[in-house]
Amino acid sequence: MNQRTHKRGVILLAVGTLVGLFVAFGLRTNWQFTGAGSSGAAIAVPADSIDAGNEGRLVSVSGRLTVEQPPEDPELGLQVPDAIVLVREVEMFQWRQACSAGSCVLKTMWSPELIDSTQFGETANPQNPQRFPIASDRFVGKGLRLGAFVPDADLLVSGAGLAPRPVSLSELSNNLAASFSVADGVLVSSNDPEHPLVGDLRVRYRIVAAAEVNLIGIQQSPRLVDPALTRKP
Repeated sequence: MNQRTHKRGVILLAVGTLVGLFVAFGLRTNWQFTGAGSSGAAIAVPADSIDAGNEGRLVSVSGRLTVEQPPEDPELGLQVPDAIVLVREVEMFQWRQACSAGSCVLKTMWSPELIDSTQFGETANPQNPQRFPIASDRFVGKGLRLGAFVPDADLLVSGAGLAPRPVSLSELSNNLAASFSVADGVLVSSNDPEHPLVGDLRVRYRIVAAAEVNLIGIQQSPRLVDPALTRKP
C-alpha cells in the first residue's frame, strides 16, 4: 500500500466514523423530539383509571367526552347542550385599501382583524369602526371529562377537531334575534345578509361535540395536555 492510498483510507475511515456518529445522534435526537408528540410512541391506557407510573408520558385514551355543564356564549345567550367546547368566530365587514404601482383603491371585505382606516391616506373618506362590538372567543364546558382524565381545551380542539355548529334565530333571546339575520347557519348583523354594510358583523360557531374520541396527550396527574405545548424550542 503506497502512502497516497494509506492517507485516502484514513480519510475515508474518519469520514465514515463522523457520518455514523451524526446519524446515531440524529436518530436519538429525533426520537427524543418526536417521541413526545408521535402517535406511534403513545401508550394506550384505559380511560377509567389513571396509572401514576405514566406521569409525564405520552398516552392514548379512548372514550366518550362528557361535561357537567355545557358551554354557552354569555354575550349572545347561546346554549349548546351537545358541545364540550364552543368557539365563536367573528368577522366585520370593513374597508380595505389595496395599492399597486402608486395607485390605491378601496374595497370592502369581511375580516377577523380590525383594519385601521387611518392609514388609508388623507384623501380617503371611508372609515372603519374602531373596535369589534363582539370579539372572537372560546367557551369551555365545566366539569369536562374523558373517563378519569381531564383533557385540556387545546388538546380537545387539536385532537378531536372542531365541527361547524349552525345557529338559528330561535336559539337567541328576542332582543338579540332582532339584531341578526341568518344565512346558512351563520349570524349576520344585517337586514340583508347578501348586501352587508361596513360595520356589520358575521358570527359563526364551531364546537367540539360530546362524542367518542381518541386523544393523544401528555399525562399530567388527571390532565391530558397537548404535546405541542410541552415541547421545548
